[in-house]
Amino acid sequence: MSAPVEHSARTRAIIIAVTLVVGIAIACVPLVMALRGDSADNAGGASSSVEEDAPSASAAEGPVEVTHKVRCPEGAGEASVSPHAELQDVRLPCLTEGSADAKASTSLAERLAGKPAVVNVWAWWCAPCRKELPMIQQLAADHPEWNVVGVHLDAKGQAGADMLRDLGVDGLPSFQDSNHAFDSAAKLPKVVPLTVVYRPDGTRARLYAQTFRSAEEMEKAVKEAL
Repeated sequence: MSAPVEHSARTRAIIIAVTLVVGIAIACVPLVMALRGDSADNAGGASSSVEEDAPSASAAEGPVEVTHKVRCPEGAGEASVSPHAELQDVRLPCLTEGSADAKASTSLAERLAGKPAVVNVWAWWCAPCRKELPMIQQLAADHPEWNVVGVHLDAKGQAGADMLRDLGVDGLPSFQDSNHAFDSAAKLPKVVPLTVVYRPDGTRARLYAQTFRSAEEMEKAVKEAL
């Protein structure tokens, strides 16, 4: 009689062990799914922090070649630049001109002089920038009396050019800033997008560290700054 009893006890032990393992596995499913969900949210969420969320780039890319080439503005020859213009020592190539403008001979202050300037700082990985750039282009079309330009703040210039192409933003001149020359000179917050309004002499009128919801809202803000 002892053999059947031992066999029955062993069977019960195996059943109990299997039940425990299955129970633990089922209990872990919600935790695993929650962890996977958090990981996906972190990977897909848009952020505007330059320092924390910008993809790393070990070196600046080579000359940018794009289908739609838009010349960056040149300042009026007779326009004077204030000695207090914060961009007078910042020289950046025009993103959409590629190698033809790889070495800018004039400063940003000189290139924008003579008109009020609206400079939008953006990056190819910035989700709010994707929504705002078409508005910036509309603002430029509506106000030719202003120099409305972009500054692509990331070493991956081709990614910036591709983003403009994908958005159909081929009428907005943008400068390429691979080394943070613009935001360093202007002492800007480390976020994008940013919009800086300058007077015709290159002095700053206003900084907007926000995402605009429409070209009309931006137009009102620029007029208030000027």
